[in-house]
Amino acid sequence: MQLKQWFCVVIVLLCHFPVWADAGGKRTQLFTELSPGLNVYRYDWDVETCVIYVAEMSRNDPTLKFEVALANAQVLGKETVRSIAKRRSERGDRSVVVAVNGGFGVLGDIRGYGGVLESLHIQDGELITQPTDTDACFGVTESGEYLSSPVQMKANIQIGTHTLDIGSINQRRLDGFKVILYTPRLGETTHTNRRRGKEVLLDGISLPLTPKYDHTYKVDSVSSNGNSKIPNNGAVLWISTQVKDASVSQFVPGTGGKLNVTLSPAEWNKVQHAIGGRLRLVKEGKINPMLVEKHQKEKKHVPGKRSQELHLSHEPRTALGYNDDTLFLVVADGRQPKYSTGLTLYELSSILIDLGATEAINLDGGSSSTFIVNGEIVNKPSGRSEREVLNAVLITKDNN
Repeated sequence: MQLKQWFCVVIVLLCHFPVWADAGGKRTQLFTELSPGLNVYRYDWDVETCVIYVAEMSRNDPTLKFEVALANAQVLGKETVRSIAKRRSERGDRSVVVAVNGGFGVLGDIRGYGGVLESLHIQDGELITQPTDTDACFGVTESGEYLSSPVQMKANIQIGTHTLDIGSINQRRLDGFKVILYTPRLGETTHTNRRRGKEVLLDGISLPLTPKYDHTYKVDSVSSNGNSKIPNNGAVLWISTQVKDASVSQFVPGTGGKLNVTLSPAEWNKVQHAIGGRLRLVKEGKINPMLVEKHQKEKKHVPGKRSQELHLSHEPRTALGYNDDTLFLVVADGRQPKYSTGLTLYELSSILIDLGATEAINLDGGSSSTFIVNGEIVNKPSGRSEREVLNAVLITKDNN
């Protein structure tokens, strides 16, 4: 949406929808007929100059669901939030009503790894990437239970009498992992370097990979050439040359064993959709103590000032929060002094609590912060246009 069009939309919304005041600003109701269980509004925070967009989804409305979606339906590559939402709606069973940008990862094309997530992503029950910031994860189970407890992945592959631990799923070798499992969800090839390890092509496994996984496999081939093709019905195990475990020599064509993956605590194995962020903002109704400490130690607070200390810098922000009754998706615009300067992470946390959230995590921000309603951009991204991102958080509505 062009800048002039955006201002026209805002003027129309402000003229036609109710406005009411809060202690820290005013709310302007938007899109009143989206769904009985969905409330979308603009919040003009007048403590400092910041415009925030909020979607509140009732957890008790059976027609609404929380979902996540990968850009391009795979890990490698990027896509706009609007495009991700459109593809999900085109499946026909559900329509995306609200969408915001998701987690963190590699936005630049670093050695072919542009689009690689560095946070948890579970989609339709498929474990696509494992948790990294284990405390900043959010998931929803089949029964609709919300989870935000610290979560860890435990994965290993058995070969003969040996067991080799797996450090990550569909991640970059450059992130320090020494044993990585690549599934077809990464893309066509592993993008690995031939001098850094060897790759084992696994056949006979069952896809998709799930949070609770236990299945046999057979070694199809072993290669030291790097950048192996990932089979549509298999996986590739990359093992760094730094691994000196006795199990490495056991991977030869024709041998086999079991591949095991599980998440802990156990309730995370029932998750259907999950996303990871970076930093827990709110826990049990209280702001992260680290953010409180940084805020209190700040020598001089200058409204709207950007800083090298990212926690204290006023930036565009995206966050996810919830309480017993409601899911909150929040996008704060920033880096636009005459319109909206953005928020520090402490301020973002405070506003989430004011809205009613008792738990909240921080998602990717900056130019990525995007708020979509019914396929249209509602906020004003700081990059002046919609940025391609790695994944998205969706609120979908039943089409029936």
